[in-house]
Amino acid sequence: MPKAYELPSPGTTFDAQLWKLGALCKRKHDWANGQSLRHVKFNYCAFCRATPEFKTKRSSTIAEKRKLLGRDSRSKYGLPYTPKEEEAVYAMRASIRRAGRLPTVADLVKRQQFKHWSLNAADKRHCLNPWRTQASQYQYMLDQAYRLYHRQKSKHYKAARRGSTAELISGQALLDRWAQFDFCCAYCGSKERRNAELEIEHVIPISQGGPHLLANIVPACTPCNSSKRTQHLETWLKQQTFFDQARFEKIKRLTQA
Repeated sequence: MPKAYELPSPGTTFDAQLWKLGALCKRKHDWANGQSLRHVKFNYCAFCRATPEFKTKRSSTIAEKRKLLGRDSRSKYGLPYTPKEEEAVYAMRASIRRAGRLPTVADLVKRQQFKHWSLNAADKRHCLNPWRTQASQYQYMLDQAYRLYHRQKSKHYKAARRGSTAELISGQALLDRWAQFDFCCAYCGSKERRNAELEIEHVIPISQGGPHLLANIVPACTPCNSSKRTQHLETWLKQQTFFDQARFEKIKRLTQA
């Protein structure tokens, strides 16, 4: 019997997680003060189960039930003895128990696939490239920061070709800049339209030597971006009907205009 299930002697301490004191059993096994020692979960008397009569009765009950159901006894060879022809089976079952949770069919297929890819790089590229392309398309549609990062790449290359200062700006940095303007056009204050997002606008145009830096970028709607083109910010903005001094000061404060 495992040590955790050994019956404690009367008057000694016992494991409170396994045993408890309860009503006196019908065999009058008095542990203390007219109470029997009972199992916490199943509430049976510990000493009733330990009697030879109980074990015999339990064995006969199990045998009758197995006979009724047409099942062979598990101990037909007479435990604890193991016949020679069954030793390999017992050893195999013990190995399976020690191995823990066995891999599923999906796990085995996955391991075989990875093994094949490690030996055949071309097959791996052929299988994964369409999936990566589709995943990138989905991310572009759903992730605004990812979309802004890819949209600013063409501006970066344009500034670099002209010899201006150019650095790749992260999508999150651009999204933070958009948040500074409440996701509205920095010039007219309009929200982005239903089917058109705010555009990446350089306060000092790249064609006039403006750098591709976060300090030179604000969000702008398509009409404002198209109208300003290569004009100087202050000259163009003050000619517009939607000119607002507070917005103009905010643009100057957040950029190098």
